[in-house]
Amino acid sequence: MLTSKQQRVLDTIIEFIERHWESPTLEEIQKSLDINNKRSVVQFLEYLENKWFIHRGRWYRSIRLGDRIVWSQLAIPIPILGFANAGKPFKYWEEIDLGNLLISKSIIKWDKNNYFLLKLEWTSMNQFTINGKLLKDWSYVLVNKDYKWQWDNSAYVCIVNWFATVKKIKKEWTETYLMPDSDDKEHSPIVLSQDDIVEINGKIIDVFNFGV
Repeated sequence: MLTSKQQRVLDTIIEFIERHWESPTLEEIQKSLDINNKRSVVQFLEYLENKWFIHRGRWYRSIRLGDRIVWSQLAIPIPILGFANAGKPFKYWEEIDLGNLLISKSIIKWDKNNYFLLKLEWTSMNQFTINGKLLKDWSYVLVNKDYKWQWDNSAYVCIVNWFATVKKIKKEWTETYLMPDSDDKEHSPIVLSQDDIVEINGKIIDVFNFGV
């Protein structure tokens, strides 16, 4: 638990890093908080470092946020809610708790309630790119559930007759087409009728391939 003065020092460091993408100097902290001398600033920093709120190096602007606060200040844990099939929608949709992935607040626009992650399976979208990255087998896809379908070239999470899949969507009269984007010739468009139950759970806005 930090005192109010210690919290003010920590908040000043965090705000400075978020604004300038570098850490403040002793002089900048002293001036910002109107502290009488540098030694008092050093004492605050020593306490914060001992409690793992920050790390300090020996070089200029060497203050770094500690693991204790990085996730809560710069990133938000977004839930991984299961799997989505990038193929034919044969896998029954079931929400599974697969843990969380820490996502930068700048990516999710500071609103964690609109987002979730899924782990992608199979290859029907392996030529589709988001932010220059491919949707691969075992990619993690970030879904904004606040997005509804639009007539565009985006990829969506679709629940078709209670089975989950990731596809581009086109509509014509009473039919809905689920469109693959793949170099695997096994995949072809899926034609759905107005009698099929189709629910769009959200739009894929990013993909992460660190585990692929």
